[in-house]
Amino acid sequence: MKKLTIAIVLTAVSATAMAQNFEGSTVEERIAHSTGDSEDSIKTAKGYITMFQQAGANKDYQDMYIDFQWLKNYAPYAVNGIYTQGPFMFYNLINAEQDKEKKLKYFNEMMEIFDLRQKNLEALNSFANTKSTLGDVLSVKAEYYNWTAPSVEGSGYTLNKAYANFAEAIKMVNEQGGREITGTFLQTFFLVSDAMYKAAPGAMREQYLQDYLDSKDACEKMLQLAKEAQANGDNEKAEKLVATYDAPLAAIEQTFSQSGAADSTQLIAIYTKKFDTYKEDINKLNSSLTIMQQNDCDDTDIYYQYAEAAYALEPSFTSAIGLAQKAQKDGQLDKMLEYYDKALELASNDARRGAICLNICNGLTKSKQYTGALTYAEKAISYNADLTGKAYLKEANIYALLGQYGEAINYCNKASEADITVSGSASRLEENIKKAQANQAANDKARKAYDEFIARQKAEEAFWSGGAKK
Repeated sequence: MKKLTIAIVLTAVSATAMAQNFEGSTVEERIAHSTGDSEDSIKTAKGYITMFQQAGANKDYQDMYIDFQWLKNYAPYAVNGIYTQGPFMFYNLINAEQDKEKKLKYFNEMMEIFDLRQKNLEALNSFANTKSTLGDVLSVKAEYYNWTAPSVEGSGYTLNKAYANFAEAIKMVNEQGGREITGTFLQTFFLVSDAMYKAAPGAMREQYLQDYLDSKDACEKMLQLAKEAQANGDNEKAEKLVATYDAPLAAIEQTFSQSGAADSTQLIAIYTKKFDTYKEDINKLNSSLTIMQQNDCDDTDIYYQYAEAAYALEPSFTSAIGLAQKAQKDGQLDKMLEYYDKALELASNDARRGAICLNICNGLTKSKQYTGALTYAEKAISYNADLTGKAYLKEANIYALLGQYGEAINYCNKASEADITVSGSASRLEENIKKAQANQAANDKARKAYDEFIARQKAEEAFWSGGAKK
């Protein structure tokens, strides 16, 4: 039918979707909205839908493109596949095309379909089984731009634009709760941020640090859905979410650790220079405290200076923890406990208090106050049982630092059993602990062999020095 001339005269649709609501509608009704409700027009459009879907299944993207154009122009509300499958079609057409002008034409049309989906989103959601958000659209657009624009001459690709697309999508998804973002998006976003940082480390360092926190946070929010699924008895969904988001989280953390951006000397220099600018801005102060805390700069004079300034402006658990750590460094243990208690007091609920206890556990661990750190890990559980897995993971790390590898592995297993969202991290920690355990065993064996050699040597020396009597 595609190759035949269509007798019915149709006019390309330009109606605004904002006022449209297709809730409970049939595909025939949505087709009729744009083409008219004649039997022939509905039959023609349904034929194009079938051919569009079949061409996609057959990976026949040239034929799929013909069907796509018709549906986009004459039945834009017929099926969501026009918008969800269309970009993948263009991606394959762009990769296969050698002609520069055609390549650019496909690229521009692909970008237009994202804009059209954004414009029609309310109408498309009104009949969709799975609702999409603006964050979804912007996320997919950012990825497809990043995948295709560099290879298309005339696309206007720049690393800055790729980064801006991702940053806009991240912001939108975070505002909407971060439930729709994909693991590949999080990982690709951070790789683009990493490339931006490498291109201009001096100018980009602080933003790169924030991007790390944001992308890591978004990934952890998605992993939280696995826990919810498991609680609802859907273990299959829980395992799928962990498989999807744990690997990107690990890649993000690895990329960041290899970047050198968290160099404490550099961070101290940055925040020392910015203090006079930030000291009256509570948001900047707290954000800086978080970044320094997560990058091993929370035992420095500039960190304490930020904590004091933030606490003076508006006391918060973040700045209270900073002051507690300063008091601990100064040997003022009573004052340390006073500020830790203040941090818990400033929290609005037990869920937040549990999280603060884990932060306190981190601070005590860094200062090698292991007994106190274990105490606060357990206290976190008492405030919020939902943190059990995370608390056990921290205890596993503490026992590893103490060289109690068997107990550390035990807590890794307990963490995995308690919380599926930390199972990947627990497995990686357990693997590292076993390597350390093996190294210790090898060292102990070598030490024993050396001690036995020395003992034999001393016995032999004693024998010869004393004659054959001994």
